[in-house]
Amino acid sequence: MSLPIFLKVMTGIAQLPNTDLLNTLSSSLKSVFDTMLSYELVANGNEDFSGTKPQAPKLGGSDMNSVFVGSVGFVGEASGVIYLFLQEEFANTIAAKITGLEGDDLDYDIVTDVCGELTNMFSGSFKNMMVDIGYDSTLTIPTVLSGDELYISSLGVEKHLRQSFQSNGCDVVADLVLAEG
Repeated sequence: MSLPIFLKVMTGIAQLPNTDLLNTLSSSLKSVFDTMLSYELVANGNEDFSGTKPQAPKLGGSDMNSVFVGSVGFVGEASGVIYLFLQEEFANTIAAKITGLEGDDLDYDIVTDVCGELTNMFSGSFKNMMVDIGYDSTLTIPTVLSGDELYISSLGVEKHLRQSFQSNGCDVVADLVLAEG
């Protein structure tokens, strides 16, 4: 066994510095927003919820009654889940931009599909960056939920990092949850 492989096995992805994981998370989402939407995405803070119960993400504004949360898991040498939180209004804006649909043509199912695909592309970009440094994994199918002040609470979590962003005057939040072992 060569030394780099041995070190990777001994440390695992959760042992990577938070700054490296957050930079990879940020770079992945910025790439997707630029490619798919031509929107600039500016990071504006991060939090470490490892070992604690996370709070609902702060998405700004007084209307927190409808939040879309996309999630995609990844399993392999790197295992965990990536979450993308969007306010309903911004999710509708993104769906309209990607599909070209407006008004009644832009229904809940279409917005949900677009949020799922955006989360899938974001997770795929993150996964590919992890593969580049030696942590291969397979992605799960995207899941999208919507509701009031949704937040993540998981068992078997080794690390839970949150990165907050701004895009087109709207808040965007991404969580990276890494499984134990």
